[in-house]
Amino acid sequence: MFRTAVPTETAALVSLAESTGIFAPDEAEALLGGVLEELHMGRLGDGHQAHVWASTDTSPAKGWAYFAPTEHADGVWDLWWIGVAADSQRQGIGDELLKFVEEKVQSAGGRLLLIETSSLAAFDSVRQFYVKRGYSECGRVPDFYGVGEAKVIYFKRIR
Repeated sequence: MFRTAVPTETAALVSLAESTGIFAPDEAEALLGGVLEELHMGRLGDGHQAHVWASTDTSPAKGWAYFAPTEHADGVWDLWWIGVAADSQRQGIGDELLKFVEEKVQSAGGRLLLIETSSLAAFDSVRQFYVKRGYSECGRVPDFYGVGEAKVIYFKRIR
C-alpha cells in the first residue's frame, strides 16, 4: 500500500536509502534527509511529493519515491529518488512504486517523466530497470558527478 511520507519516518527512509548501497550514510543524510526536511516544512513548492510503500498503513516503509514537477516546463516531472530496502528488492516493490509515480504524474496533467542516474557500472541494474519499463535514454552529461562519471538522463511519455 502507498501512503504519504511523514516527518516521523525521515530517519527510517534515510536508513532505507543507505541500505540500497547507492548512498554513503553522510550522503543519504545530507541529500535525502535534507530534502525530506524541506518537503515537510513546505519549502519545496507545489507538487513536490514523497510517498512510501509499506505492507500495511502502520508497518515500516519498504520503499519510497520522491518526485516533483519541473519548474518552467509544461507537464514535465522529475523522479528524483526511488528506492527499495535491500532486503525487499526483486519483489516487485520498485515496479509498484514506479507505476504509482507515473499514475500520480498523469493525474496531475504530466506528459513526460524524467529520471537522472549515474553512468557507473554499479548503476547498471538501475539503468536496466528503467529501460525495461519503457524509459529511453535521452542524454548524458560527461563528468557530471565526477571525472569519469556521467549523468544519464531517461524519459518516458506519460500521456
